[in-house]
Amino acid sequence: MSQKFWTLTVLLLFATCGFAEEGETGTNLVNRIREHVSIHASADVETAYLARGAVVDSHPFSSQLLGGDILLDDFGHIGAFAWSASSFTRTGQRATRRNAYHEVDYNIYYGYRLKLADEWTLDNRMARQWVTLPGYRPHANTFCEWHAAQSLETPYVTPYYLLRHCCQPDDWNYWDVGVKRTFSLTDTVSFTLDFFGDLGDSRHFAAQYGPKPSAPRSKYHGGLQALNLVARTDWKLTDYLSVFAFVWQFDIVSDDARDSLGASNAPEAKRDVTVGGIGLAVNF
Repeated sequence: MSQKFWTLTVLLLFATCGFAEEGETGTNLVNRIREHVSIHASADVETAYLARGAVVDSHPFSSQLLGGDILLDDFGHIGAFAWSASSFTRTGQRATRRNAYHEVDYNIYYGYRLKLADEWTLDNRMARQWVTLPGYRPHANTFCEWHAAQSLETPYVTPYYLLRHCCQPDDWNYWDVGVKRTFSLTDTVSFTLDFFGDLGDSRHFAAQYGPKPSAPRSKYHGGLQALNLVARTDWKLTDYLSVFAFVWQFDIVSDDARDSLGASNAPEAKRDVTVGGIGLAVNF
């Protein structure tokens, strides 16, 4: 008989043995998977697109996210997600591009949560990210980044930071440093305040704001770029589905950056903007 026949026979025997066990085996397996695997997705609409201390698109857009996480018990967890952006217009940004899925980011990460004391946990994460720009014309290069992030979860506030190091095709460093606090208003409604700053080195300033108008050949001074305050409300509709809404105040505080944006006529060259957004989130 053929090798394929014996292979199918062995697989059938294993399957038969599995179903011959107690009925709880399948349920236990599903429960084990649920304990170790989580899937999350979200979609929203925002009035502007902000990223790394600058306005990327001054007009409304929609983003979608799909990701998963696998718990490795005492060894932490691994995960991945994909995030996309689709603009509603072509006039909110100077670059030439299509509207639908003009940016798609891919991220893989490893995380470890270290319990320091009761209700005190240090969350650590390392990641590799690829920022692809398939909708831009002419073709735009993919940005490859390394990420390092930590947050200290306490009963009071959660301070955190995120470092993004771009290694290809450019070379710059960006920091997102802040503190947030979530308040439980009811069993299903929570409110979060998030205050953070955007910081970067001189190369990152040049990548975000272009040459300095007063001295195009001189370098920016790295440091604080912008300040942000986000107020967000989450309403849990079911065990898996929730709706959220937020208001985000963004202000450039670097004098050099404000001068550069003020001298530009690009539609995304905004120094101060208030962004609103609403969306749905699913978690399994």
